[in-house]
Amino acid sequence: MKKHLFFLGKAGTIYYSWLMVLLFISLIIALEGNKVIMWPAVIIGGMFLLLATYTFLCSYIKTENNSLLLKLPYKKRVVLTQKPQEVASWRIFHIYHVELSKYETVNYLVIQKKG
Repeated sequence: MKKHLFFLGKAGTIYYSWLMVLLFISLIIALEGNKVIMWPAVIIGGMFLLLATYTFLCSYIKTENNSLLLKLPYKKRVVLTQKPQEVASWRIFHIYHVELSKYETVNYLVIQKKG
């Protein structure tokens, strides 16, 4: 089963901050322009939409042949050696923690129904 996720922590903050920078630059150009259609704002907004879609499609955890695969947009697929630990949950939001290596850990948020 493939579950899309939002990665948290330092890497998630940096990654999503750069996405928001694109969105805000697009909005600033669009609002400060004096033309009906500001093409630079449309192009930068399109880049934001493409990157946001790519991020959503390439951020997932998947069960395949009794092993867990973690895919992040800036990294190749990683086979997890241990099962992720659920750190917290509230209604449909579940936060997990997994160690990829001795020095690298990932926290991620999954939105799913209980059951």
